[in-house]
Amino acid sequence: MDFDFDWWNDYWERQRQKDDLRSQIKNDLESEANLLTSHLEHCYAVGSLSERHKAIVNQIEHNFDGQANKALVQRFEENQMKLLKMKMMYEMLHDSIKVR
Repeated sequence: MDFDFDWWNDYWERQRQKDDLRSQIKNDLESEANLLTSHLEHCYAVGSLSERHKAIVNQIEHNFDGQANKALVQRFEENQMKLLKMKMMYEMLHDSIKVR
């Protein structure tokens, strides 16, 4: 039986290089995903805004009456709905950033 050792050595070297490349790509992707995730968390800190909206609406209800009260409360409710939509979009984007 005639074995071609050079061919096998080349084959195993290519396999090692492929594994190294896969590992390097995965590490690069994971670091980019972590960077993007931390950037999103820093830029879209939307959690506390909803509590602040509630406090502001309560102050409006106590300090304004009539149509001004109704208009301002309606505006804040619309903003709160926009905020919830933005938070859902953020969470979908945040959850989509995953490396296999």
